[in-house]
Amino acid sequence: METRKAKIIAVDDKHWLAIDAGDGEIRIPLSEDKPNEVKSAFNKLLTRLKSGVFKVELEGAGDDLFSQVAKEYLVQLNKEIPTVRAEMVKRGLVAK
Repeated sequence: METRKAKIIAVDDKHWLAIDAGDGEIRIPLSEDKPNEVKSAFNKLLTRLKSGVFKVELEGAGDDLFSQVAKEYLVQLNKEIPTVRAEMVKRGLVAK
């Protein structure tokens, strides 16, 4: 299983979880309620998932609130990735 790296990016008072997808960066907003940006990020993750199962590891996280949120986000994401990939295979959307 491939491992992709993620980091928290902070600019002024805005924070994102930035995931290196290999062919670009996927940003998930952590400090703002932006459902369209979250939806776009998950669509990019689904596209990336077509290439195979992967897990995401957070680099350089601290003990601040945004680091804790990002860590929990990735725990849930890493649990869901294999399940979603299996469902994609089951439905014939990707080859095994």
